Amino acid sequence: MSVRPRLLLVAPTVVQYLGGTETVVAQLARRLAAHAELTIVAGRTGEPPRGPALDFPHARIELPFAGRDTPANRRLVRWLRLNPFRIESRSLFRALDARGVDLAAHDAILAFYEHDAWLLASRAPGVPRLHLLPGVGHRRFFRRVDPRDVVFLGARGAERARRKWGLEIASLPLGVDDAFFPRRPRTRPDSMRLAFVGRLDGSKRIDWLADTFAASDLAARGYVLDIAGDGPLGDALARRHGATPGVVLHGRRTPAEIAALMQHARLLLHPTELESFGLTLLEAMAAGTPVITHELASIRAWAGDHPTYAAHLDARAWLDAIRGFEDDAHWASVAARNLAFARGFSWDAIVCRVIGLLRERGVRVG
Repeated sequence: MSVRPRLLLVAPTVVQYLGGTETVVAQLARRLAAHAELTIVAGRTGEPPRGPALDFPHARIELPFAGRDTPANRRLVRWLRLNPFRIESRSLFRALDARGVDLAAHDAILAFYEHDAWLLASRAPGVPRLHLLPGVGHRRFFRRVDPRDVVFLGARGAERARRKWGLEIASLPLGVDDAFFPRRPRTRPDSMRLAFVGRLDGSKRIDWLADTFAASDLAARGYVLDIAGDGPLGDALARRHGATPGVVLHGRRTPAEIAALMQHARLLLHPTELESFGLTLLEAMAAGTPVITHELASIRAWAGDHPTYAAHLDARAWLDAIRGFEDDAHWASVAARNLAFARGFSWDAIVCRVIGLLRERGVRVG
């Protein structure tokens, strides 16, 4: 009888938050659980958990940590002058040490954040490691972390490492869940629903989007802005736009509800200023829903010209782009092209590649 390998996934935010990274972790973990004994290390704050459903066989180690939205994190940012992501990682690993978790008891460790990978290098030097990262900020990262243990999710990180540092780092594409693909051919919805899906924080500029919608004539013309997600701007949005005509605040929704929302939307609006995976855009394309977003290198690197790029925080440009999709032929052409593009991405195929990378490191994954 074969023995399943013991894999440890270090994923500080996967229980507490819901975003692109957390979705990636959950999708990979769900499929890896069929091949290994899986343990997930996750952080918990005093707030209710909002992460994706982890409804598959696994063990979990939950530890207190200073999550990015907590008062403790903000105080430490001011005091230590470190970024909130580094503080998250340091606080989690401090709790990991205090709990006495034996990292060497595992056959391999997977990490998804740059700072976690940095800390693991000194805490688990003899354990095979695979760091699935959206990117790396500094060349000195590779003084401690072997580049051969790093795989970038998305093409941007690999291109940057090659251009800036002359390093050839492997990369994997994003993945999309099958639930997002429509069961029948999409036609442009009669309802004029515009969707925002994501974390309600400043970097996503949902505050600007809601204000722009409210100040326009879109609601008077029949448009509705559906906002799905939660985060630090949730209460402020509710106070400012809870009664705004045409604005619907859905709060946090399950993946199945998000897929249904995408499939009934006319457009996805994604005015982000900071993006790592860009998974929401891919999910919209898979649903056959055209996307309007800002042109960021992290998006264009994998999505090319499939999204519609509107000028940065330019209300007129965004409104013109929305109105451009009132043309049936234009909507249908973009939706069909994006859907065909998205069909090239599959979580099952990506996990097969992850398993292959683990085997290269001597981990016997079935």
